[in-house]
Amino acid sequence: MKKTNLISLLLCLTLLAACLSGCGSAPAAVKETENPAPAETPAPAETPAPTQAPADTPEETPDPETQARIARYKAAYEKYAPDTVVMRVNDQPITWSQYYSWIYDICSQIEPAYDITDWNAPREEIASYVPDGTFGSYVRKTALGYIVQIAVIEQKAKELGIELSEEQRAQLQATMDGYAERFGGQEAFEKLLTDNYVTPEYFRAQNEATYLINNIFENMYGVDGSDLPDADAVAYVKDCGYLYAKHILFRTVDDNRSPLPDDEIAQKKAEAEQVLAELLSCPPEDLPERFDSLMQQYSEDTGLLKNPDGYYFVAGQMVPEFEEAVRGLEENGLSGIVETDYGYHIIFTPPMQGDHIMGYDSNLQPYTPKAFTSSALFKNITNEWYTSAEYNVQYVGDFMDLDLNELFGL
Repeated sequence: MKKTNLISLLLCLTLLAACLSGCGSAPAAVKETENPAPAETPAPAETPAPTQAPADTPEETPDPETQARIARYKAAYEKYAPDTVVMRVNDQPITWSQYYSWIYDICSQIEPAYDITDWNAPREEIASYVPDGTFGSYVRKTALGYIVQIAVIEQKAKELGIELSEEQRAQLQATMDGYAERFGGQEAFEKLLTDNYVTPEYFRAQNEATYLINNIFENMYGVDGSDLPDADAVAYVKDCGYLYAKHILFRTVDDNRSPLPDDEIAQKKAEAEQVLAELLSCPPEDLPERFDSLMQQYSEDTGLLKNPDGYYFVAGQMVPEFEEAVRGLEENGLSGIVETDYGYHIIFTPPMQGDHIMGYDSNLQPYTPKAFTSSALFKNITNEWYTSAEYNVQYVGDFMDLDLNELFGL
């Protein structure tokens, strides 16, 4: 069975995704499309499946260069006892075994990829990530970041009295059992972890942390931010530059964006004028309900099904004529007929609400202004936790400036 880099298995990537985006920006894991979307806040996503072949696949013999690199990594690990304390994160001891599991994981990926022969040599590829532009500093910084996240999540959960539910414990155990089954049994899986310098206990702690971080979030904000006051969510969304509107669209183009015949376009405009007249005659207190009713009856917007509450958008996401019209309306404002390349629009700007569908995340699940706001606030809070913990890390001996050239005998 081939060795595999366990970074694909380690759920610290999920930890990063759980801290959601802030004003008008999507996290790295989310491709920005119609609206910037936060990543998912609910229960942790299913553990990414290893890409390694099953256990009965014949082991491939590494080439001499890879064999030499593997030998260097093994010798480096054996320079210190596994339980040697190398640093303390908020007084929590971190062992050489834990620290090296990250050093190995990162180094084993980037060394062959970047043909690294000197970890202390400045490299252009890394110049924007660390002040001295060396891969050695990058490895130390990245490993520390992962260590701090796991430690701080455990500490905050304990401080808040937060634990895994029985259901979560069962899910976690099922995940661990699934790994063992995939890799040919518990003994084979633990050997795989050992070959990658990860103890089963630390691997489980990393997986457990993904549940804890979500439980901490829900403890502070409720499921999907449901406990956040509506006014706070709306205020934050507005501060991020979001506009909000509903519209009734009378399309003057076909599915290929080609103009309809002139007589059909004239009919669409007449229909729009008729609907507008009805809305203008409606008492102000009845306008929201009447607009929704006519929107469902007449609108030819193909996005209506996914956006039943209307559209939340920032500058540049809508066609200019539409955005300009929305900006010109006050709350509960009604436009005249607005013409765009899509057709004729009647636009209404009701108040924003915290439980509206605001957009969709990378898994195409809807999120609300409450989820968007609480995610951003939580990201800020957790970043403060991590930054403070990193700043106050207490290293033991020379581990702060661990020289990877010396460690690997280069």
